Amino acid sequence: MDGVLSRTPTGRPRVAAVGALLALCLVGAPLMSLLLAALWKTTRGLALGGLGQGALLIAPVAVGALALMIFLATAWLRRSGVTRPTSCACLVTGTATATPLVLGFLAPAFTPVPGGILVNSAVVSALVSTSALGLCVLLSRESGRRQPGILPGVAVVAAALLILPFASELMRDKSTEQRSLAQIDEFDHTIAVLDHPSWTPVRVHEVHGGLRVTYTAGGAPEGEERTDASALGAGRVAEAGAAGPGAGADSPEDVRAGALHVLSWTPERMEEGVHSGCEFPGVECSESDSLLVVHRGVGSRDGARLSEVRTRLEDGSVASAHPVGALSPELVFAVAQTLRAEKPGEREALSQAIVRS
Repeated sequence: MDGVLSRTPTGRPRVAAVGALLALCLVGAPLMSLLLAALWKTTRGLALGGLGQGALLIAPVAVGALALMIFLATAWLRRSGVTRPTSCACLVTGTATATPLVLGFLAPAFTPVPGGILVNSAVVSALVSTSALGLCVLLSRESGRRQPGILPGVAVVAAALLILPFASELMRDKSTEQRSLAQIDEFDHTIAVLDHPSWTPVRVHEVHGGLRVTYTAGGAPEGEERTDASALGAGRVAEAGAAGPGAGADSPEDVRAGALHVLSWTPERMEEGVHSGCEFPGVECSESDSLLVVHRGVGSRDGARLSEVRTRLEDGSVASAHPVGALSPELVFAVAQTLRAEKPGEREALSQAIVRS
């Protein structure tokens, strides 16, 4: 198998061949990737719009575009003195074709540069193509019957495409952490803290009317006895309703047994009063000690369900506990009684606890 570069009489690679490969990787591959990504987005849009037959018509266009790109790249490399122009052209075109598909389906969170899938597909295809053919050039020998050809480049492309989904997950986790930290740091009002070792903060979302921190029930640390609240969380289960407005689950993983939302109210929400919403049909509010208990679904076929328990913190702010999944009313009451206002410097500890969860 021949090497990928032709050489001068002195044994050095021809400058024209090296320049052609660089131009194909840095300019050609991104343009190919953009074209194919645009065709894919058009096909998906037609399919979602109910125009399935129109989407099928794009398939021959895409195949023709691939064939044309391979033909033009091969002609360009052959005129520049590349020894294996067709193989190199197929490698670059294949990389440019596979990259937007992998980013779109398997690695949607991998965004090394600002922009959508079009921009990142162009950048990633350029980097991978350059690395692949660069390795082929480095391993190309001056003479000899056994040349690696483009096989090293194929290995680089395959490895890069396999790594992209894992890199996407890492970037997704990092983005989630940064978003959580920013939401906590940028909340300009008092944050309510569930002060019990059996409950761990796992997520934070800024929602309408406040900042919502999701807690899950866990075992108390060694050497600490579990209070009635934690014991109720482990052993007593009763029907509990969905959270109230502004505190519902955002995604399926939010809904789990032994979880609840703690909503720290904004001043705008507090201006409506702690009894806000109690006048709506099907809503019943009752006071118990320092707590306001809100039931929703009163008079419905399924019956009333506990929606939230509101309490006023020591600094005058308002917070509410919203059960998620199957939690006993007694547990929700006990949790609401442990809510307190944050202490100075406690936000960093809250952020780290969410990041570690």
